[in-house]
Order: sequence, then structure tokens, then C-alpha cells
Amino acid sequence: MEYDFPLFRPPSEARSLIFQVTLGCSWNRCRFCTSYRTKEFLVRPFEEVEKDVVEMSGCYPDTRKIFLADGDPLAAPTDYLLKVLDLINRRFPSLERISTYAGPTNLAAKTPEELRMLKERKLDLLYLGIETGNDELLKRVRKGATAEQIVEGSRKALQAGLRMSTFIILGLGGVNGSHEHAKDSARVVNAIGPQFLATLTLMVGPDPWAYEEKVMGGGFKLIDRKQSLQELRWFVEDLELAGCKFGTEHASNYLPITGMTLPGDKDEILRLIDKALMDSSPGMLRPEWMRGL
Repeated sequence: MEYDFPLFRPPSEARSLIFQVTLGCSWNRCRFCTSYRTKEFLVRPFEEVEKDVVEMSGCYPDTRKIFLADGDPLAAPTDYLLKVLDLINRRFPSLERISTYAGPTNLAAKTPEELRMLKERKLDLLYLGIETGNDELLKRVRKGATAEQIVEGSRKALQAGLRMSTFIILGLGGVNGSHEHAKDSARVVNAIGPQFLATLTLMVGPDPWAYEEKVMGGGFKLIDRKQSLQELRWFVEDLELAGCKFGTEHASNYLPITGMTLPGDKDEILRLIDKALMDSSPGMLRPEWMRGL
């Protein structure tokens, strides 16, 4: 099997077998994301996917976890996805779960019954980039959905029995929009009630000025390390979640937090953030050169 690069997967899928069901991203317009700019969106022919599945089932017959790539396989027709999932289930008898990225436009297009049928075939976990809960910012970064639409799609998936792992991007609102971004994002996450929640921090490459002036414009200024920590605190202090695993272990974040569960560990998370805000030593924080590795 040969992958069509670039290929991305969540950190938690490091031990999963990956099949590219689609290539690229069907939306591919978000201003903060360049992951799939080199690809045109394509639903791969079933025969190609079947060849990969058959080959890998011979190499790794005891596979227990599978991740479907690229950016949003849920954009594919449901009949196609059901066919792929049925094939995967036949070829991997020890399979425990299948996961994939999801987008708000994908979830909006699927009916509750379609999502239930996917769940019945071991599609279990969806990774959804909420990015922000602020409608003005969602429009500005061209996410393609409102906060209400993100909540509705996520709830539909949860009601179908799927689990949700959601992401917020610290720094997306810049300096002027930092507080509103944090508070509105917490409000949307609370409305969804995901099983997993993580933050990433906006990274814009070697030319921050180009992102500030040419991409965002309108006086947009990137937040610095301390402002990122403050934004994280504003976000966490408003979270009201039950049984949700929370982490900031993604390499883009300055303060890595792992192994926490909300609501029980909320005070400890806030304590760690406050310590990082007050502590002038760099011991708690990820060095700049390690961010993104």
C-alpha cells in the first residue's frame, strides 16, 4: 500500500492502521489551514481501497484500530462508506473501532439514520475541529458553518451513538478577539458535550506578518505565549463538561497537559495554567523550537 502524501492523523491514532478513503478536503477553504492545499478532493474508487484493505489484512490481520483519512471521509456518499466499512469488518476480525475526521458540513449532510448505520459498522469516533465558537470569527476564517450548525451536527452524531473528539485553536481570534473566542468556544463545547476535548495553538509558518496582514488583515495581531496561556484559562474556567478527557498535549501548545478529566480535574488544570502564567522559568513550557514537532 502506498499513501498519497501529505497524510495527517490525530496524535491519538499513532498506533492505528490508516486507509485513505478520500484524498484532500472537500471544503479546503479555511484560512488558518494549509494541510490539503496541494490536493484536489477525491473519493477514491472502491476498488483501490479494497486492494489496500486486502493487502493490509494479510500483513496485519489482528489490527484493532483503524483510522480513515484524508481530511473528511464523511463527505463521501453513505452507500460508499457502508461498503468500505463492511469490507474492513470482514477483513479484520479483531477490529474494535474505526475513527475518522469529520467536518461540520459533512455532519450536516448526513441524516441520523445514516450516522446510525455507520455506527453499527464500528465507526465509533469522530474528530471534529470546532476551531472557535464565535460566529464572527468562524465567518472570518471561512470555516463554512455557524456555531449553531456545529452544535447541531455534533449532537446528531452523539445521538447516533458516535463519540466526539473536539478541538479548539488557541490564538485564532488574535489579540483583539482573544477573550470572545475563548468564552464563545467554551459555550459551544458545553452545548455539545464531547467525550474528548483538546486545544491546538495557531501556527502560521515562518512569516507571521503575511498571515496578519495578507490573510487576516483588519488589524489582526497574533497572540504571544503569555496571551495564549491567558486565553486557555479563559476557556477552561467556563467549561461545564461531564466525563470528558481534556488535554493540550498537541505539539503546537506551549503548556502540555495530559491525563485530565472534566469536571474532576478542572481545578488542577486551572492551577497548572496559573502556575505557568506566574512562573518565569521555562521548565513548564514547551520551547519554541519544539512546537510543531
